Amino acid sequence: MVRLLVLGSSSAVTAENRRPTQLACLGAEHGLLIDCGASPCGRLEDLGADAGRIDDVFITHFHPDHAAGLPAFLMESVLRGRRAPLRIHAGAQTVRKLRRLTAMFGWGRMPERFPLRYHSVPRGRRAAVLENGDFRVFAAPVRHVVPTLAVRVELIRARSSFVYSADTEPCAALVELARGADLLIHEATGEGTGHSSAAQAAAAARDARAGKLLLIHTDPRADGGALLAEANRIFDGETALAADKMEIDW
Repeated sequence: MVRLLVLGSSSAVTAENRRPTQLACLGAEHGLLIDCGASPCGRLEDLGADAGRIDDVFITHFHPDHAAGLPAFLMESVLRGRRAPLRIHAGAQTVRKLRRLTAMFGWGRMPERFPLRYHSVPRGRRAAVLENGDFRVFAAPVRHVVPTLAVRVELIRARSSFVYSADTEPCAALVELARGADLLIHEATGEGTGHSSAAQAAAAARDARAGKLLLIHTDPRADGGALLAEANRIFDGETALAADKMEIDW
């Protein structure tokens, strides 16, 4: 069984019950964390999962609501007894900044720290990120105000897939990456530079022929019903609104 967990569903504007957007995909043997605006340990524990199961972290881009929690996650993991290596995947520019960020917080002097292994993801249309016994992961560049990668996760045993858009304006590369995915998890911050509206997210799901659409990275002040209605006018498939601590059946 693979668990897909929404650890956070908010845009950079947060609320008491809404953390920055963050996903965890936990397979039988391996775990993947997508983005890290806050340490995921407590949320995973609340959902009956162990942060120690995370083998790989994928950071879509270097904005604080997607990357600033990484040093806290690393420190908390040490304090919780982690000694296994952790792999961190991101675009080359983001990797360089993450290295500097963790160094600023003194990771190199942390007692009993575990190995960090950075992997720079090529900026291809469907760049291979990782493959293990549970899933394959691919990435593609999307259109944001800093270099950003969307991510596609394919389950090996179940032959199903989901795509997370990250922060992006509408772009062909995302539609191509999401082609035929069972689930498209797409941001709906609102139409503007580097972001998409619910209608634009729905158009991406329609054009990619995705099975389902989950709207995420939404402003807590937005009317969720209005966002769903906007998407439903364009996408005929099942559409839902992400919420913190949601477990997605996909």
